Amino acid sequence: MTHHITADRLVESAIKAVTEELFRDFDNTLRSLCDGEDDRKAVFRTLRYAHIRLHVLCGYISKEETPESRTQIRFLHIVIGYIDTELEILNRYGDTCPPKPHVSKRRWTGTVVELVELIYALQETKRINDGEIAMNELAGFFGELFGIRLDARSIYDAYADIKRRKGESRTYFLDKMRERLNLRMQRDDEKERERRR
Repeated sequence: MTHHITADRLVESAIKAVTEELFRDFDNTLRSLCDGEDDRKAVFRTLRYAHIRLHVLCGYISKEETPESRTQIRFLHIVIGYIDTELEILNRYGDTCPPKPHVSKRRWTGTVVELVELIYALQETKRINDGEIAMNELAGFFGELFGIRLDARSIYDAYADIKRRKGESRTYFLDKMRERLNLRMQRDDEKERERRR
């Protein structure tokens, strides 16, 4: 989250919540805090501090006997109830909140067929978990790693495309990788020989 919702901001939003529209603004601020902040301790502290301050504020406002103060007290009790609910949710489920989906900084810049060719090669050579991993799980791992969606249908279609290839070798991408790696090593060897002269 790029900005943090502080207890001050939450309290300020709560104090203003004296109409349904302003209450919705408070509710949106509360939701942004509870759903958008990864640090559950920070959320708990912010809610707890806001709860304490609003409870004290209710005591001061209740000394005034005006229609405005009664309206504000009514809304503040609702706000405190909302905060209590969020605190209860944190107490019960704070450690079990599912992690947010990882957004990869890396992206696959080849084709899906090339990635599937690589995945199948790794599966067949048993290089990940000694081959004890389902293809859809392996594809899911690479999909998450490279920020690409690989569902069962796209994997099957890509594999079918690979199988339909004609020629001596149907593993175009793996062949290209082998060729490029060999060329690189040849260039490196040549540079090393040049340096020794």
